[in-house]
Amino acid sequence: MNILVVDDDYELCTMLSRYLEMHGYTVFSASDALQALDIMERHPVGLVITDYLMPHLDGIHFTEMLKADPRFQSISVLMMTASNDDTISDRGLRKGVAITLQKPLDMGQLLNLVRFAE
Repeated sequence: MNILVVDDDYELCTMLSRYLEMHGYTVFSASDALQALDIMERHPVGLVITDYLMPHLDGIHFTEMLKADPRFQSISVLMMTASNDDTISDRGLRKGVAITLQKPLDMGQLLNLVRFAE
């Protein structure tokens, strides 16, 4: 499965990409939603892992855009956030986010969720 990691934190993107690649996944990374959409136009993606707070569009608005496009509607979205605000998770669920993960990430939990999304 191809996974797209979207986060403006370069180090986190690199760490997640390497971790998922070690477990057999092909990973693309983008620093914001606009770059992510460009990648998705060119490469098939089965799962998106996006940050909530990013330049241009936040993770919820990005998910809303994906779910409005018939080409991307079926792609699962996991969202990450450093915020403790429960309303972010609730809003994300209403807009199509499968689950919101709290940063710092539990990598074992993330891997289990990725495997479940396959």
